[in-house]
Amino acid sequence: MAILEELLTILAAVGMSWARMTVALIVSIIFSLCVGIPAAVNRVVEKIVIPALDILQSIPILSFFPIALYVFIIIHPVIGPELAAIFLIFTSQAWNIAFGVYKSVRLIPPELLEASNALDLGLWRRLSSLYIPAAFPGIASNLPPSWANGLYFLVACEIITIGEAEWSLFGIGTLSTSYIMAGRVIEFIASLVVVVAAVILTNLLVFIPVMRLSERYKFEERAAEIPRVWIERVSGWLSRMARRISFSLSPRITLFELRIPSGAPRILLITALAVVVTLLGHSISGRVSAGVTLAWAQDIVEAFQRLGVVDPLVMIGFSLARVSAAVAFALLWTLPVAILIYEKGMLEKILIPLFQIIASFPATLILPLIAKAVVDLGLPLELGALLMILLGTQWYLLFFLLDGLRGIPYEEEEVCKALAMTRLQKLRHLYLPRMLPSLIMGLIVCFGGGWNTLVIAERAILGEFTWDLGSPGIGRMLSIAVDEGDLALLIAATIWMAGFIVLLNRLLWRRLYEKAVKMVGVA
Repeated sequence: MAILEELLTILAAVGMSWARMTVALIVSIIFSLCVGIPAAVNRVVEKIVIPALDILQSIPILSFFPIALYVFIIIHPVIGPELAAIFLIFTSQAWNIAFGVYKSVRLIPPELLEASNALDLGLWRRLSSLYIPAAFPGIASNLPPSWANGLYFLVACEIITIGEAEWSLFGIGTLSTSYIMAGRVIEFIASLVVVVAAVILTNLLVFIPVMRLSERYKFEERAAEIPRVWIERVSGWLSRMARRISFSLSPRITLFELRIPSGAPRILLITALAVVVTLLGHSISGRVSAGVTLAWAQDIVEAFQRLGVVDPLVMIGFSLARVSAAVAFALLWTLPVAILIYEKGMLEKILIPLFQIIASFPATLILPLIAKAVVDLGLPLELGALLMILLGTQWYLLFFLLDGLRGIPYEEEEVCKALAMTRLQKLRHLYLPRMLPSLIMGLIVCFGGGWNTLVIAERAILGEFTWDLGSPGIGRMLSIAVDEGDLALLIAATIWMAGFIVLLNRLLWRRLYEKAVKMVGVA
């Protein structure tokens, strides 16, 4: 009877966690459509949204704890923590889906965009007939890694701890942690088996069917195979649908046709950040006087003074080296594996479901095992950090590369066969040029995921065992700030990280992606 009750408890915990994950994933998809489509079709919106997304996806989930604590938990003692957990899971799922939507819509063939403009379709018809179908493959291919990243931080989302304040929610994250801390190995193994079964069922019943369905909506692939005929059919269908619908929203009021002065993006971004900071400050202060709010601001200034200038740069440098090493290692195995899967149809049917299941596995459940193994075997701690970062990043890159390879035109494949190109020649002249936008976007998301995982890879409290690299790292500093309840230091370190990410985005990633898009001939 006790075994049955324990099993029912585990099943209930998995059900609660899966419910939070599902709600957060639905919100992430809606959010991604709302920001990804306007960013892809309007250059002004793009200059605001894409840097903001790159910053947000790179900010570790610990940095969102103050928002979850002060904005959601004070709402209601019962509902608030649940909303906070869903919000934190959302911050670990949404960004790569938004990038997937942006990439997919950005690569719509120009002929289709011209056809929709010539038909003078309204906002709703463009969304339902063109943009959302084009975005569907980008959403579908990013569902497994988003779910995996949510599971990666599930324990942190269900146990919100800042200093001495702690909120624990019933779920598989808290339950498995309690088993580990209590030394209940059999119960922990049972929970692990149930989680693996739930992951497999989720992939077989949801993710794999959705990804197969998304193959029907690959605009760029079908346009490449039968360009003129297919475009004419789509244009004719759009025309008939436009005649059937007597109403349409005026394009003049949509973000897709918006015209803003050139200096406005920076002003709008600063204004939006000011509004967010103001609302957050109001939520934090509540009924507190202006003097207390001023004192809180002074604490942040004092935290910047404690950090100085040299130390944050050293921390960011060490963290950048760790993330870069992990991403480079991920690229070494994902690129040849993605090409092999693309070339061998049978391997795709076998390996893709397998990779989706592995990617969706909650890696946090094996992080204590990695940490203990590295320490017990006397291996370099940096090796353990590298493995932890890889577990939270590599799948993004693999699925983005596969998505880019699927868009290679059929005619170009035939030309390569006629010329009897070697694999190295095909890699240089076909695969790399065609997959370049997906590769760059995958690297952007991969780096963002790497920055996010630093708070665990560089320092983590695992029951009575503390995993700490000891060497400098911005993730380590964030973890220390959260454990000490030093919100001012947490905010200061997060701003340092965000500032560096903005600089990296403007100097490197944005320029690389623009060049990659131009190379494949998409305006």
